[in-house]
Amino acid sequence: MSGPRVHGFLFYQVPPGYRTSQAASRVLAAVDRSGSVPGVAAVYTYGLVGLRADVDLGLWVAAHTLDAYQAAVEPLLATDLRCVYALWGFVRPSQYTGRSGTSVQVPGPRKRYLVVYPFTKTHEWYQLPAEDRRRMMLEHARVGHGFEGIEQILLYTTGLSDWEFVVGYETDDPEHFLELVTSLRTTAARPYTLRDTPIFTARYGTPEEVVRHVFHVP
Repeated sequence: MSGPRVHGFLFYQVPPGYRTSQAASRVLAAVDRSGSVPGVAAVYTYGLVGLRADVDLGLWVAAHTLDAYQAAVEPLLATDLRCVYALWGFVRPSQYTGRSGTSVQVPGPRKRYLVVYPFTKTHEWYQLPAEDRRRMMLEHARVGHGFEGIEQILLYTTGLSDWEFVVGYETDDPEHFLELVTSLRTTAARPYTLRDTPIFTARYGTPEEVVRHVFHVP
């Protein structure tokens, strides 16, 4: 499978009293260093001001190895940001279709909005016959493919974190994405989702645009 195999979505909070031009400059420098780490394919920045109460800034880090991913995150430790959530995983072929659940292009141009959430399936799901699970997942995919303009990345993290999967969607139209999720709620696989929160909706921008907005500096 070509392309970066490890992706992480990190969400940061600016502590009270740290929305200064000096703090903003440190964050910009850290993001720049993160993108220069060997083995890192891309680092993208997102603003969440007004979209969640507990986080302000998001990073999407795409790397070829887990070591490179961790190395890319290290420069952020030198900033005043507090990491509130770190969702990550591996791109792998689906056990149901043999294809990757990823349609996004990394590196590549980004859509205006990113929606990310982790999820875990129920114990009962894994006790179903493989063919039943495959049939339900094909229905799930068929519904999803009916909504054009929405790209997906599916990450596997079973046994490596608190969740089994992390999914990210890119869209230029959040209301269109809302319609997609509403439709997916009606599929047969839905009752076998144990948990699919927290949910992060974030707006893409260049590092300069996002940091200026998040830190409220000129």
